[in-house]
Amino acid sequence: MKDLDQENFSCMPMVDQRKSRWREITIRFAGIIIISLVSVFVDFGYTQGDTNFTKAFIVSFIRTALIWNGSMIIIQYAVHRFPVFKETVKLIAFQIIALCVFVLLVELGEIYTVENYLKIAMSYSEKRTLIIGSLLITFMISSIYASVAFFLEWKENLLRTQALEKANLEARYDTLRNQVNPHFLFNSLNTLLMLVNDNPVASKYVESISEIMRYMLQSQDKEAVLLRDELKIARDYVFIQQSRFGDKLQVEFDVPEKYYHYAIPPLALQMLLENAIKHNVVSKDDPLKVKVYMQDSLFIVIENTMKAKIDKDPSTGVGLDNIRNRYIHLTGKDILVKQENGKFVVMLPLFEKSI
Repeated sequence: MKDLDQENFSCMPMVDQRKSRWREITIRFAGIIIISLVSVFVDFGYTQGDTNFTKAFIVSFIRTALIWNGSMIIIQYAVHRFPVFKETVKLIAFQIIALCVFVLLVELGEIYTVENYLKIAMSYSEKRTLIIGSLLITFMISSIYASVAFFLEWKENLLRTQALEKANLEARYDTLRNQVNPHFLFNSLNTLLMLVNDNPVASKYVESISEIMRYMLQSQDKEAVLLRDELKIARDYVFIQQSRFGDKLQVEFDVPEKYYHYAIPPLALQMLLENAIKHNVVSKDDPLKVKVYMQDSLFIVIENTMKAKIDKDPSTGVGLDNIRNRYIHLTGKDILVKQENGKFVVMLPLFEKSI
């Protein structure tokens, strides 16, 4: 796993993307030309009368290009609108209806052009054969695109699951490595709390450590927790750090209670606060300012000022990859990360989940 300052987004190299794109365009263009040539002889009756071949080919090419590209757009929209594994029936129904309507409109336009531009009279049976033939070709081509989309979605879900399992294993290992013997530590903290009971600040410090440890143990097997509970632990974590840094660390929480019922991956806020402290200067001359707030009722935002340390702390192995993988698995959405105006901003999408 990587820390925040070392994050990079994995993607296909640009050269491979361009090659793949040009290969797909070439295959599509060749397919359109072949189908257009065949259609000139089959649909327009080029061998009969004095029909101009060039005009007939142009009409056929435009018709085929419209159907091919339009069908591809419809399928891409449908797959994006209706997840393959969650709304399969809606996906198939939408594709069939949309493709039939689209092909019918294109063919009606073609029939009008053939009769008025190419001056070829068409009987009712010829028109019906033309429409049925186009539908068959459309569904044949569409089935190829749909199959590819299904395979890619299946592969992506598989990779997401594997990535999440890896992230959970690493997070659990990190928790186990740091917790030592939880019962021993809790007993020790309770004893320490009794010893410092007459010191409110020390008592609060010990209680915060105990709450964070308990939260880590209770949430290590959970995919999501309530935002209310996550904010409480984040405040405990901030209290501990402010006991160390004082006014050098300034943290503001501005999250109304009406959002507390939403869910969030456990320890996501604590991880981001930890990394902000780890990778930035926290001093009297350059205090670290962090703000946790809502945006557009859709995101909880963690924003901190940036002044990178010259010598960074060793990596804990927990960073954006961990949070991103869990979000993609749980919601299908990615987190938003940006740097602007000297600030580092991470936006976590809110979602609802039965907990």
